[in-house]
Amino acid sequence: MKRLAIFAGYDKDNIIDDYVVYYIKELKKIADIIYVSDCNILENELAKISEYCINIINGRHGEYDFGSYKRGYIYAKENNILQNYDYLILCNDSCYGPFFNFQKIVENIESKNSDIWGIFKYLKDIDFEEHLQSYFLAMTKNIFLSNWYSSFLLSVKKEENKKDIIKKYEIGMSILFKNHNCSMSSFLDSSFIENPSNNSIPSVYALEAISYGFPLLKIAIFGEPTFFFLNKEKIKKIFKIIQPYDKNIIINHLNRTMKKENIKYLFPKFKTKQVHIFSKSFLNISFQYSVSGKFQIAFFLFNKLKITIDFPKSISYNKTNYNDFNFLLEE
Repeated sequence: MKRLAIFAGYDKDNIIDDYVVYYIKELKKIADIIYVSDCNILENELAKISEYCINIINGRHGEYDFGSYKRGYIYAKENNILQNYDYLILCNDSCYGPFFNFQKIVENIESKNSDIWGIFKYLKDIDFEEHLQSYFLAMTKNIFLSNWYSSFLLSVKKEENKKDIIKKYEIGMSILFKNHNCSMSSFLDSSFIENPSNNSIPSVYALEAISYGFPLLKIAIFGEPTFFFLNKEKIKKIFKIIQPYDKNIIINHLNRTMKKENIKYLFPKFKTKQVHIFSKSFLNISFQYSVSGKFQIAFFLFNKLKITIDFPKSISYNKTNYNDFNFLLEE
């Protein structure tokens, strides 16, 4: 199988971090790569990955990952190479990894012969429709060469906030696939956890996902806002499972990019869960962490009406005295 990967990247300091170099090296084992940045990466930094990429498109465009996917797609199309591939992969730098035998994972999913597959499928809930998350997904030639898919990707433009991007492009793309009767599969989906507090399993249940063999670790679980249930022991278990991946790659990146204040509120105090009264469609009570990083009790009536009660951040977390992530180096 010939695969083309469009890899979307961004860095606040305009560098290519070691975790990105590792990701691209591993990705190169299964695909040709077009790297597209949404920032002005320094030329000497691009040299770190140039030998692994067939092309690099560098420069701020403000359209986030889908804008980078669009630009890589345009390059492949205009240079008459797109049709040479069996699969088009869209992926980005929002994860550490890949871990385990990534080539075997990809080949096993491809053996299902689906038109589109993703590393994770988010199942429908009160917030979002069912969709393949866009940090790693792939599609066959009959999809990426179609006029309707080309029109969709070329229509990507700058959006005002992340939620609009998710609804319009990430979820919108899966809806488009369904409307064209495409078959879809995934390595993992939300049903992996029974009655999850949040359907984004690789983030909220990172240890469980990694233990199952999920090959990527979302950077967001360490970032702002912190609404994923972590503790020091869970992180260390993850580091042990993903060996020989060097945990220093993760720690060095976190120390450079994460706000120091957030480290004090890294570990949530309360467990998250959902309770159903009579039935899930009648009254659903969710004990969760909101996108603002606060512990929240949310009441969902008839899957339509939503009432929330937020608790202060100082109450929601076990406050730490850490100034960086080096505490994760302790044995």
